[in-house]
Amino acid sequence: MTDGRSLIRWVLIVSVATVLQIGLATQVRVAGVHPDLLLLVSICAGLTSGPGTGAGIGFACGLVLDLFLPGRFGVTALAYLLVGYGSGLAGDAVARPTRAISVGLVAAASAAGVLLYAAIGQLLGQRSLSDPRLGAIVGIVTAFNAVLALPVLAVCRWAHPDDTRLRLR
Repeated sequence: MTDGRSLIRWVLIVSVATVLQIGLATQVRVAGVHPDLLLLVSICAGLTSGPGTGAGIGFACGLVLDLFLPGRFGVTALAYLLVGYGSGLAGDAVARPTRAISVGLVAAASAAGVLLYAAIGQLLGQRSLSDPRLGAIVGIVTAFNAVLALPVLAVCRWAHPDDTRLRLR
């Protein structure tokens, strides 16, 4: 986040994503699983703006979502911070990503994010890794995020316009 305008844009993106997550995405269910828009924003922030911004936006998204989730406070914030940072590293490693590569990176990071959340929850006493629906949750969240990847990547590029890390062809 280089200037005040970028900060305001990121706050706007996280706020809108939170409202859409709580108000709309939780109503859209496939096999009892809903999309995770804030995880998607965390991943796309890392891919478009690098690991530092990805970690910061991931932490903010996770912290906001933790306010609405039952369970241990901070689990989502930690998981999304790590996924945002990892996405930033992955985005830096790809020289010229195409749309397909970008969608693939979002899908892989989404699966990693859900599994990381489950692993951290398991370490803190939740039974998330032993949930028999974990495979379905990973698959459905990954599919939703892959479908929504390109528009959210465009919005995240808008938030950080000076950065040229992710240019889709």
